[in-house]
Amino acid sequence: MKKLFSILFMTTFLFAACSSDGERGPQGPEGPQGPPGEALIGTTIEYEGIDFTEENDYSALIEFDDIEVFESDAVLVYLKDGEDGTSDGAPVEVFRQLPQTYYVEDGEVQYNFDFTFFDVRIFMEGTANFSNLDPAYTQDQVIRIVIVPANFAEITGVDVANYKAVMNALDLKESDVKKVSTLK
Repeated sequence: MKKLFSILFMTTFLFAACSSDGERGPQGPEGPQGPPGEALIGTTIEYEGIDFTEENDYSALIEFDDIEVFESDAVLVYLKDGEDGTSDGAPVEVFRQLPQTYYVEDGEVQYNFDFTFFDVRIFMEGTANFSNLDPAYTQDQVIRIVIVPANFAEITGVDVANYKAVMNALDLKESDVKKVSTLK
């Protein structure tokens, strides 16, 4: 009987101790600061006045002279496609990620690019006769190049085809864009 009473007493005590009917105690002290996260460093450069001509084989080579680009970095290239209204009195520029294809009377024109960590080459290819194109396709083009860490899209989940989303993810403003005019 003593054993039975002891078992019942212990069982009752265990159930009472495990009960969650009581009030929650105060929050404990904050834990130590963790290690800093990896900072996303991005660079945006705008090149104005780029001409695609027969003399330059309808291409432009932009060298990364003053910019540190690592072999693991990703290079995103955008072509100015027009303007869409104004903001604070300034035109809102529209950029589209390359490659970009346009259909013209005698075929198609595609702006494309390739890059290394030394330079980026932007070029036209397609079935159209480039020498007959309207100058709007070949003269005074505006190109923006965004250099980001290779894991940028994975970390942020951003759609890299959307120029504004990339700039927002990098916390960059239009005033942060380094503008370079090409010499003619």
